[in-house]
Amino acid sequence: MTATGSRAATPADAPPLLGAASSAAGPRLARVRMRGVDVTMAYAPDEAEQRRRAAVGLTGVTRVDLLDVLLGLPAGGRVPWEALSAKEIRAVRELPAGCADLTPAGVVRLLRRPVRAELAIVRAMSWRSGLDRAGRFGAYCARLVSLPSLPANLDEARAEADYWGVGLAAGTQVVVPPEPFRDRAHTPAGWVFAEELHLRTLTTPQ
Repeated sequence: MTATGSRAATPADAPPLLGAASSAAGPRLARVRMRGVDVTMAYAPDEAEQRRRAAVGLTGVTRVDLLDVLLGLPAGGRVPWEALSAKEIRAVRELPAGCADLTPAGVVRLLRRPVRAELAIVRAMSWRSGLDRAGRFGAYCARLVSLPSLPANLDEARAEADYWGVGLAAGTQVVVPPEPFRDRAHTPAGWVFAEELHLRTLTTPQ
């Protein structure tokens, strides 16, 4: 069990793609509900950021308007007040304690993403429903549908999963590896997702 209530992936509970690489320093797994889907998220925590937040009593920030403004500020660098718009000044003054250091000389962003989502693992009985639910995570991380056994229409399932870039596993067999997540641009929506995932790992028993 980790400080966030989640745990490192282990071969006993990890899908095939994670099991081989599982270790104390490997991806963490959290069984959570996000975007209306029960999903196992493999993620990498920013442990220094999580310790910093814990020290100041800060859990998460999920207001996209505030994160949008913070995204425009360099982490750790002071931005003079005169360089900020009226909208940005209003936003930074609404930030919870621990998000930024407000000084007479300017604003220093302290907040960083607490986790990085790596893989959304959707368990399903049907590959069609699995692909539909896995599609809700396409903007945030790689995706994998895990079936209990090989489907009867395996060729069609393989073709559809490959077309959408979604991994497909059946039991312990990887039928289609998940397409790597290439959109690493840090967006407000992506930051909100990371904050929500972090909050789920704090409150969901593992």
